[in-house]
Amino acid sequence: MLPRFRLPIPAAEFLRDYWQRQPLLAPASATGLDVPDPNVLAGLALEDSVESRIILGSSSAGAASQETPWSVRHGPFSEADLQTLPDKDWTLLVQSVDYCLTEVSLMLDSFDFLPGWRLEDIMISYAVTGGSVGPHFDQYDVFLIQAAGHRRWKLGPHCDAATPLQPHESLRLLADMPVTSEHLLGPGDVLYVPPGVAHWGVAEDDDCVTWSVGFRAPRHADLLARITDEVLSEVPDTLFTDAGRGLPDAPGTLSATDAQALTQQALGLITPTRAECALAQLLSEPRHNGLDFEVDTGHIRAAAPGASLVRHGSTRLLADSTGLWINGEHHSLPADAQALGTYLASRRLYEQSALMEHAGSTGLELLNEWIEQGFFVSLE
Repeated sequence: MLPRFRLPIPAAEFLRDYWQRQPLLAPASATGLDVPDPNVLAGLALEDSVESRIILGSSSAGAASQETPWSVRHGPFSEADLQTLPDKDWTLLVQSVDYCLTEVSLMLDSFDFLPGWRLEDIMISYAVTGGSVGPHFDQYDVFLIQAAGHRRWKLGPHCDAATPLQPHESLRLLADMPVTSEHLLGPGDVLYVPPGVAHWGVAEDDDCVTWSVGFRAPRHADLLARITDEVLSEVPDTLFTDAGRGLPDAPGTLSATDAQALTQQALGLITPTRAECALAQLLSEPRHNGLDFEVDTGHIRAAAPGASLVRHGSTRLLADSTGLWINGEHHSLPADAQALGTYLASRRLYEQSALMEHAGSTGLELLNEWIEQGFFVSLE
């Protein structure tokens, strides 16, 4: 069975009443969470190219307790590192597991009630009894999916940059977290947490596995910087002009009229086409290159016998009016293959009949090139 999630309410209702507003508990709403098992997850934490952490801290201590301080270790780890961990109160977190294990990335197709570019990655944690990452808040939306074991989540108020934190160099832990609600999640249960909402999850038993589906929320400064870079790379070296101007009232000052003219001429270089190109490039860039990780085609083929092609988990796609962005690079498509780009970007599993329908006369040739480059993997 492939990983799937289903909202317990209509998607339009979720977006209207919950998205970025308030938490939502979705009991028994996720399935197909058997892969990866803890051994596979531990194996990923040994890889140099995989971002991983181990957080140790007592779940029984208060949020601001100094008696059992929290600590964090960063991977890659060795087998000895993992074998010498204590019996309780630790969590292993592996980032972007969907980039490494393509079958995990198929969970993201369940979130088609949001634009594909909004999805970031799937982090998976393994914890023993008492394991936790501490009381904290995130600046992005997250769906917390319980895959195995049980985790008790405490939710608190909305937080911001002024919310007091514990004095810790590496972890942004809340100094105090009033509890507003509490939920015990078992296998298949899901909890949506909006940005800024304080939350604290503690493993109730060993072999506690939690998937965290995170969402991409670009910083405004990064958007502006990318747009500016795109404009500077495209525009000619032109100068300010002011033909037909009147006499200045005060030659030693910058008048509001001149400031407006300077601003308008500079910002006028940011055309919709240039801005969209810059944004599409940024939003289609992967967190890292994971194309070297092989795809378990046998597992996917057995669970989806009708599929003939799968998108590699580390391939990010974004379609536009002229083609397809693949991992930050634009690929132009002929007019009769435009539908192929839209189809490929809309999902991660593909049936042969649908590919033929959308490919046009030249699309299959391009698709074969992308298969050779590792962006897609044949299941046949």
